[in-house]
Amino acid sequence: MSTDKEKRKIVTLHFGELIIENDYIFMFPEGILGFENLREFVLISEEESEPFKWLISIDEPNIGFPLLSPWLIDIEYNPGKNFAFENLVLFCIVTLEDENKQMTANLKAPIVLNTEKQTGEQIILTNDKYSTNQVIGINK
Repeated sequence: MSTDKEKRKIVTLHFGELIIENDYIFMFPEGILGFENLREFVLISEEESEPFKWLISIDEPNIGFPLLSPWLIDIEYNPGKNFAFENLVLFCIVTLEDENKQMTANLKAPIVLNTEKQTGEQIILTNDKYSTNQVIGINK
């Protein structure tokens, strides 16, 4: 009997072949809006693309979402729910270039990762304070 943790191999467009321990796979019971059939994802962090992280589908590794901390976009970001942030990490999905050639972030429907349970979900905030396509300004 092997003492190695179970691992999965995926081949991605941007990161090549990755070997992922099952302990690092996040289960999304409801999927992500528009991708409800995809349930398993891994969070990739690469020094070259910081502060971005990438949420890559295990089921379809060519599907991935660039993520940013919502507080990098709006320092006063407040999802409004009583989050126990102890085991939760929030991200927003970023569109690197929209139809107007702008980078935008979906602050209205953040991705919530539970690092203790290795689960994830995309929640839709009930208030109208945040946009699904908040323009991200780049200082040059």
